Amino acid sequence: MNGEYLRREIGGEGAYIRRESLDNLKAVNAVIFDCDGVLIDIRESYNRANSQVVAFMMKELTGSSFAENLVSRETVYLFKKSGGFNNDWDLTFVLLTTILRKMPKNFRATFEKMVKLSQSEKALLRRFLSVKEGIRREFDPAALDNLRDTLEDAIKKTAEKVDASGIVSFEEKLVKDGSEELRDFYAVVKSFLSYPGCVGESLLTTVYDDIFCGPQLFKGLYGQEPRFYCGKGLIENEQVIIQPETLKRLISTLGEANFGIASGRLRQLTKYVLKELLDGFNSKASVFLDDIEAAEREATRSKGRVDLKKPNPYSLLRSSKGLKPFRLALYVGDSMEDALVVKEANRLDPRFLFAGVYRHSDCKEEVLKDFLKAEADMILPSVNELPELLEVIKEEENEDF
Repeated sequence: MNGEYLRREIGGEGAYIRRESLDNLKAVNAVIFDCDGVLIDIRESYNRANSQVVAFMMKELTGSSFAENLVSRETVYLFKKSGGFNNDWDLTFVLLTTILRKMPKNFRATFEKMVKLSQSEKALLRRFLSVKEGIRREFDPAALDNLRDTLEDAIKKTAEKVDASGIVSFEEKLVKDGSEELRDFYAVVKSFLSYPGCVGESLLTTVYDDIFCGPQLFKGLYGQEPRFYCGKGLIENEQVIIQPETLKRLISTLGEANFGIASGRLRQLTKYVLKELLDGFNSKASVFLDDIEAAEREATRSKGRVDLKKPNPYSLLRSSKGLKPFRLALYVGDSMEDALVVKEANRLDPRFLFAGVYRHSDCKEEVLKDFLKAEADMILPSVNELPELLEVIKEEENEDF
């Protein structure tokens, strides 16, 4: 690190302070948190949902089992590292599309025929069953033997090609590198998954949230009976990271009501896991997916389709308005996308610093390296070490940590 960072041992893991950021970190008087991977451990929920939805959909369509680890956690990390896949629906769509494009030619032909035959059916479940039953009548699943290596390779190559524009970069590569036949097939996949679209309208998002939420929460959230999956929701695997003592120490250091949230997670799903801990954050400075989508709908009326999700800095800038007046705000995130959010926000309001946390990531050593390379202002194992680091920074008159 050639002297760029100061290192402090905390609980057997390293915390890092960028030397050039010390004075600014001393002046921080507000903190805004990402949620997933920062306040809530999602390694067994969202980080599994992409691969589980893919395995579920492919098994349903083919009648042949698809291993959940076909989409490895390392591969998911590669997509997230690009900075363009904070939205897990987008990621699952790209994964499914990549796999379907690499299926045997006779499968693709049958799939395309069945999707076109079922287009007049508006009900998601009936349309899905129609396509599924048609494929199973005509396609021999034995043709899938020894296909795993091909699919894994295709997924990895896709992950290496996408960038911070996310699904846009995927579509641009498809247009540039794909044949007309594959571009036509992509349109069929998009039609089948009815993506993008909200729960109840899109097959992909409905199946995803069926699996993520589980029956009871899904019904409570959307007012609909689950249609595709009735098992335990992956959200039940989530663990709270942030400890009550952490918030208490931050309040004593920075003052009350100086903490916000800027997250791409639904407010109700956040409350479901954090419960009363959510009350410790300033509600005026807490922005969730619900708020972002409402702002997108409003902006779309006058400007056409607008995407305000990360790495767009909208959520961070809106959260900060609820904290004013503040000198400098520290945004705590767990991904390169969060680092990009701070970079973009600073183009409009240069009062943000970035702290990256890495302990609760699937590929934590790689995440740590990425944060160091990106010159994050602060890097720490988890959000619970933040009070200690801020206290030390504000108390120290020199650079001896």
